[in-house]
Parts: sequence; structure tokens; C-alpha cells
Amino acid sequence: MAAMISAVDDAVGAINAELERQGLLETTCQFFMADNGPSRETRNWLDGRQDPYYGGTAGRFKGHKFSLYEGGIRVPGIWSWPSRIPAGQVLSGSNGIGAAMDVFPTMLKAAGGDPGRFEFDGSDLLPLLAEGRPSPHAEREVFWEMNKQTAVRRGTWKLTLKGQLVEGAPPEDDVFLANLDADPGERTNLAATQPGVVKELKASAEAWRAKLEARWEREFAPQPHGTTTHKA
Repeated sequence: MAAMISAVDDAVGAINAELERQGLLETTCQFFMADNGPSRETRNWLDGRQDPYYGGTAGRFKGHKFSLYEGGIRVPGIWSWPSRIPAGQVLSGSNGIGAAMDVFPTMLKAAGGDPGRFEFDGSDLLPLLAEGRPSPHAEREVFWEMNKQTAVRRGTWKLTLKGQLVEGAPPEDDVFLANLDADPGERTNLAATQPGVVKELKASAEAWRAKLEARWEREFAPQPHGTTTHKA
């Protein structure tokens, strides 16, 4: 892990050094992020052992890679565009929500492309990054799915259905509701005290998941469409 991090650091440094040499660093838009929380996969030992890997931590957040708790999906991301994005910003809370699905529409719009040519799940984040406006996700729902898990966030509320801590483990809770501003580590399940919020978010998450699954079968399922994928 240390060798991989060092190699990435060296490579990013070399790219930026060349951009600076050519006088392009100030006008180049760059983005860097992790794709998921720390892995617990047994193959990370690389020594034939089958017990879970403990080389990474999500800190105060609960869960790991393959989990829809915050430890599995809340990851650091860095935008750099010195001529357009003010330096030193730290975006957090519901007004700072961004997701990997936002990268393409943001970069496309920044490059002067036509968003109308594409179907997006994400949004252009430049108003948030460059102008300090609220996140486009602040007042609307954001969804995730992983195997049998489904999660939805609306503002400070997050509902996780059949949430797992690690891959292959049984669900920790069938329904888990957290207020992420007050409890980003998802330690306290508020489902019993907020039945109205649970009802709304559960219905929304299940409707989204059903629509997603139907589209998958209609357009992307391996057997009828001749494609390949990893098993769910």
C-alpha cells in the first residue's frame, strides 16, 4: 500500500511539474478522488491467507469498501483549477455534496461541451466550486446501491437498507436512519423515532432501485445483451 501511494504521489507530481514547466498549471482543471472506502478483501494480503485485510481505516466512519455506510462511500476528492476555483476551500455537509457521477458533466461544461448531447445522473459542480453556491444535490435525493443494499440521502438525512459493514457479511440493520450532520459516523439509528422520514425515504429508495433494476434488465443484462459483468 505504501509503495502504491508513493508511486501515485510521484506520478501526480511529475504531471504537475510538466504542466508548470509549460506554463499550463494555472489553466488546467484536475480532479483526484478515491473510488471507495478502505478494502477488507482477503486478496490484499497477497500471501494466501483468507482472513480479512486490516491495512486501511475509515476513521470515524462506519463500514468499508462494498458497504453503503459512510465508511464505504464517503471519500476524499480534490479539484484544482487555479485560474477558476479559489484555493483552500473545504466543502462539507449537505451544501458540499458531490459524487463521482458529477465529474463528467462538470468537466464537459468546463471544456465548453454540450450537456444536451448526453444523459446524466450527475450535475455540474462548477457553481459550487468556483462561485460558492450550494451543491446541486443539497435539496434533492442522492442514491446508491450495492448488491442487496440500497441507500438514499436527502439533505442531512440518510437511510440505508440492508446495510453491511463488510463484503459478504449479513446486514447490520434492515433499516438504518442517520442525521449525518449530527452523526456522520452513523452510530445512532433514528429509524424508530423518525417513522415519517423513514417512510418517505424508504419509498423513494425502493422506487429508484426498482426503476434501476428494470432498466438494467432491459438494456444491460449480460445474457440478452451479450455483455459481461461481475456477479451481484
